[in-house]
Amino acid sequence: MAVVVLAVILLAMVGHSSGTWCVCREGLSEAMLQKTLDYACGAGADCGPIHQNGPCFNPNTVKSHCSYAVNSFFQKKRQSQGTCDFAGTATVSASDPSYTTCAFPASSSGSGTMTPVTTTPSTRVPTTTNTRPYTVTPSTGGGLGIPAGGLMEALLTSRAVPVQVPCRKLSSLSDDLSCLELRRYPCRRGGVSIMSHPRLVRLVTASVQPQRVSALGHQGNTAPSKEILDLWRNVEAVCFDVDSTVCVDEGIDELAEFCGAGKAVAEWTARAMGGSVPFEEALAARLSLFKPSLSKVDEYLEKTPPRLSPGIEELVKKLRDNKIDVYLISGGFRQMINPVASILGIPRENIFANNLLFGNSGEFVGFDEKEPTSRSGGKAKAVQHIRKVRHTFPTFASSIALFLNMYHGSFQGSSYKTMVMIGDGATDLEVGFFFFLNITKRSISNEQLTKLIHLQARIPGGGDLFICYAGVQLREAVAAQADWLIFNFEPLINSLD
Repeated sequence: MAVVVLAVILLAMVGHSSGTWCVCREGLSEAMLQKTLDYACGAGADCGPIHQNGPCFNPNTVKSHCSYAVNSFFQKKRQSQGTCDFAGTATVSASDPSYTTCAFPASSSGSGTMTPVTTTPSTRVPTTTNTRPYTVTPSTGGGLGIPAGGLMEALLTSRAVPVQVPCRKLSSLSDDLSCLELRRYPCRRGGVSIMSHPRLVRLVTASVQPQRVSALGHQGNTAPSKEILDLWRNVEAVCFDVDSTVCVDEGIDELAEFCGAGKAVAEWTARAMGGSVPFEEALAARLSLFKPSLSKVDEYLEKTPPRLSPGIEELVKKLRDNKIDVYLISGGFRQMINPVASILGIPRENIFANNLLFGNSGEFVGFDEKEPTSRSGGKAKAVQHIRKVRHTFPTFASSIALFLNMYHGSFQGSSYKTMVMIGDGATDLEVGFFFFLNITKRSISNEQLTKLIHLQARIPGGGDLFICYAGVQLREAVAAQADWLIFNFEPLINSLD
């Protein structure tokens, strides 16, 4: 009898220990672990259990939460090759990392799913008590959440917050209501909280993905009209923002953190966005705080490979296969965007971005003020010039033509008939809408601002369509005015089939 009992115990132990898990590596800095945690949760991991009331909240360490998140992602991807790498910060393990209250899934079936529920759209983000490890910014203001003041100031200072909507019981999946898929976080205290870790500079990818109506209450922009779909399907050129769109992070903040000035840059940025500060002034001020040398930038690029948003490679490939030209337009730096373009197969002449300048010894001396993206309205200007010169001739000639058109206006080529801008922020929205109204320095009321926003006066020669990508950051004022609001790139990919 004792032999039988021993055999059963041994079999149970073998069954318990057999499996493959993904865990975060030892010896990494909290910053690296946090980046990995951020990416895993944003890319589809079930991060609900590491919420404060979740079974895997304790021990409340970045390392523990990171391991749970990467393992959830690994299992959801059915342990496919390359899904437990995370730029070298995670590794496969044969040892079960589960502990008393927290079970790490060892297969996709145990990685966790949520049942869709029906919710009522809301333009108001309810106040939520801050908790660890996730926090949320309480709501300020009313209406569209846009403060009185300049238009671009209002857009830039609008809360970059994840979606929060009131919960209620599901009546019927067939009801003509705004049906939201809750991927990770359960309903608690009357709201669905998609939150970010307090150590994060950027937000975890929003987990609530509207299927018919935006959680902001802006009817229809998550379900594009036939006109918008036709524009997208017949587009001739697509311009992408880079930070928080093509990539999951903000380039200047990441570089500043690497150089040891992350906190100072973040604090200055917060102060800058509280007033009407021109983009070029904000850029110069932040760079002056850490003055990155050429060697430091090279070291950063070597140690920090690009972190692309899920689905962007497939989307760009599909666009290029369909003979659609792709451009990258960014307020970031060419030195950091060139590797991204190389991965995506986008030619260098299709990049419009800022350029860091260095002296003979590699010391930082500033940035190229001739680049259109170095100043307010630069993205809109870049799109206007791209539209005028179509790349239907050799690359070198194309570059010369664009240069002449950009700086002298002396070359007119065949223009694109349809262009689309895809991004997350106000500087992307300005490409398609009202940038040249030039009201950034005026003091206007919320009522006046709302009227101006809904005018949607388009820039002559600008983009025909603005698609707001809220897969990394959701800016309420920007999303509400987009022609099409998306939380991942799948709708764009599928629409091109």
